[in-house]
Amino acid sequence: MSHRQRAAYRDRHPQCQLCRCRPTAAVDHDAVTGHVRGAVCRSCNSWLGSMEAALRVPKRAMQQQAAYLHWRFEADGRAALAHYAGEVSYLGLTVKEFAGGLLAVRRLLSVPCVYWTGQAAGPAREIRWTKTGPLADAEEAERHHRRLRSACGVAVVVTAFEPDDGVNSPSPRGLVKPFTGSPQHHYGSRRTGRLPGGGQQGAVGPGLPGRA
Repeated sequence: MSHRQRAAYRDRHPQCQLCRCRPTAAVDHDAVTGHVRGAVCRSCNSWLGSMEAALRVPKRAMQQQAAYLHWRFEADGRAALAHYAGEVSYLGLTVKEFAGGLLAVRRLLSVPCVYWTGQAAGPAREIRWTKTGPLADAEEAERHHRRLRSACGVAVVVTAFEPDDGVNSPSPRGLVKPFTGSPQHHYGSRRTGRLPGGGQQGAVGPGLPGRA
């Protein structure tokens, strides 16, 4: 679709076709087939990109929203993907298929690493990180977290579960989550290797990580 065709499509659909409450800002399409799915606002477009990113093993840094989707679904089995209804079917997926995709990616992200920086900012490409890892397990990651949290000059500490592909990334990638001090909360149901069943759609409230 050309730039002119995109502009004409947005003109024909001035309101987001998903949330139906904000003005259109982009034309959404299937990244694989190129099929146009609808006209969406910036917020919904960001969530859609995160949903698709959540089902792929990252080459560098996984989007914060995509990581959030993994952790949220692993914690309670809810496909709480956005504040509007019907987002999974919009992608041509059932909740079960989406859960299966998350689990398949989760199993590939098996190497825990701890990253820390003295800069007061979250994961970003321009941030310079110091890396510890790969680590043996979640318990070892927790020990490093506790040590770094008490160290002077450390502003941000995160753990990233990364693919076992030999890539020595200079910045966090994979499933990234800030340390909370609670291994169960931090690592969810990782020890069972199983996502909770019976996923049900839920609503995401304001103030969640990565929300546009």
